Amino acid sequence: MTDGAAAGGTPSGKGAPSDKGTGSDAPRPSGTLRMLIVAAAGAAVTGLIVAGAIPLLSRSSEPTLAALPQSEIAAAMTTLDPNTSKEAVADAKACRAPMAWVALVKQPGSPDGTVRIRSGSYLSPPVHVTDLPQRIALPYPAPYPTGHGVLWAIGDASAVMVYITPGWNVPALNGTAGASINVVWDTKNPC
Repeated sequence: MTDGAAAGGTPSGKGAPSDKGTGSDAPRPSGTLRMLIVAAAGAAVTGLIVAGAIPLLSRSSEPTLAALPQSEIAAAMTTLDPNTSKEAVADAKACRAPMAWVALVKQPGSPDGTVRIRSGSYLSPPVHVTDLPQRIALPYPAPYPTGHGVLWAIGDASAVMVYITPGWNVPALNGTAGASINVVWDTKNPC
């Protein structure tokens, strides 16, 4: 007997090893059946990953408002209309609903302008838009738990960028007609 036969192989020492010593007397699936099981398991895992990623991908491509950190509320109050923002500020300070923020800047080469942001029933004070980005706070345009609403840019300006994620380019504003954009936000409590 050759060394291969003594080790459990074929007499020539080549071929399939013996199943002895595995401790299992259960029949093993054929090679084709094993390949089908592995392929099905792989397809199921891939399907779960893709199914979980699609809502994230579609949500992340929508214009998204960011929450104003609670530590910045006091500094942001100077950008709010004091007559109409008291309730939103109180809710943000008490962690009932955060406030959002956007930044406004004109595109290079365009003239300065004046823009107001409407967020739900709230209308921001006029912002003189220049080359320097100006960050302003505002209440969310719909009840915070809904996670979506509409922002409006109103005023007299051209080539204004409103920084949300991704940015919103407003080519021209001429008076009260304005431009609108649907936005979403994460509804988890940031506190």
